[in-house]
Amino acid sequence: MKRRIDISKQKILQNIVSGGTGGASFLPSIRELEVITGCCRQTVHNALLELKAAGVLESLPRRGYRVLNAQLARNLQRPLEEMQIAFVLPHWIQHGAASPLFRDILIGAEEALISNGGNLVYMTLPWSANEKKFDLTKLNFKSRKISGAMLVGPTPDFVAEQFIAKSGVPTVLVDNITDLVGTTCVSQDNLGGAARAVRYLVENGHRRIGMISVNPRKMRLNERFAGFYAEMHKKGLLTEIAFVEEVNWDDDTIEGGEKAAHALLQKGLNGATAILALNDNMAFGAMREFQKHGVSIPDDLSIIAIGNDPVIASLCKPRLTTLSVNCQEMGQAGLNALLDIIRYPSSVARTLLLSLTLNEKQSVRNLNSR
Repeated sequence: MKRRIDISKQKILQNIVSGGTGGASFLPSIRELEVITGCCRQTVHNALLELKAAGVLESLPRRGYRVLNAQLARNLQRPLEEMQIAFVLPHWIQHGAASPLFRDILIGAEEALISNGGNLVYMTLPWSANEKKFDLTKLNFKSRKISGAMLVGPTPDFVAEQFIAKSGVPTVLVDNITDLVGTTCVSQDNLGGAARAVRYLVENGHRRIGMISVNPRKMRLNERFAGFYAEMHKKGLLTEIAFVEEVNWDDDTIEGGEKAAHALLQKGLNGATAILALNDNMAFGAMREFQKHGVSIPDDLSIIAIGNDPVIASLCKPRLTTLSVNCQEMGQAGLNALLDIIRYPSSVARTLLLSLTLNEKQSVRNLNSR
């Protein structure tokens, strides 16, 4: 439907720019526009509403639609096939586009752009944590004729702010949320996902629940941490939090999960029957360490995690129950949001959160059936 509306809009814009409206500034009737665009009445109507919202048209009762800004119509008519969209990953993201999560975001963005026309240019953000500033001259946005950028992955606000200012092109943050005014973000609902994980454990009879994470927590992990606490509070189970075991901030890995589990084996589980791991890598590492020391998953201890790495999922024995987002859908949504900003510069910035889906496997025991 969205694709048909875009086609209808482009043909209406072409009619305006080519002078097809005749000497008057009023558009042809909707019936005539159906013929011109090759689209049904509802699609034409939606296209007209979007062009009105963009400031190209105005509607007059009983008279129809009139051209309000012909120059804007010319700007919006730019062929999408000429667009170059930058897909920018910070270099600190481990494995870059080889990571399953970011690879799927990239695939989703490519699919959305193919259906609209244009090219996706993969880039790495030239910045490291010990630098006070960075420049984008090496990315050659101007010479590459970059029309817009997707800045993908966890990025500090001050880095995103500098990138947006220096790139000089419309930008959407993907898999990240920011407080920067006027910035559109497309991300996963990390807070809601962690809350759903807690509800699932409680539904399965677990009350004494622990969590493993890193400290300081990275952005998406901080959101998951907040969701865990909020839902435990909502369920009246704050006093039932068995532990929060945290390892170093860069140990959100399989090895980090092993370290967290090793520490818990030394200190004891404090009565916990279940653990929420704030990502699937840590969950796999913890499972492996617990099992090495005779802790049976899920008979002795249940584990649930947030994440969707298919390699990790295949390695876990038993299979790991997770909450995950459709990353290809995230890439598509990010690309479409960026195209909306490019086409309609006056569009309002927004944050779009994609819900996480429960993938129920065998790592959580139902205590209600005992």
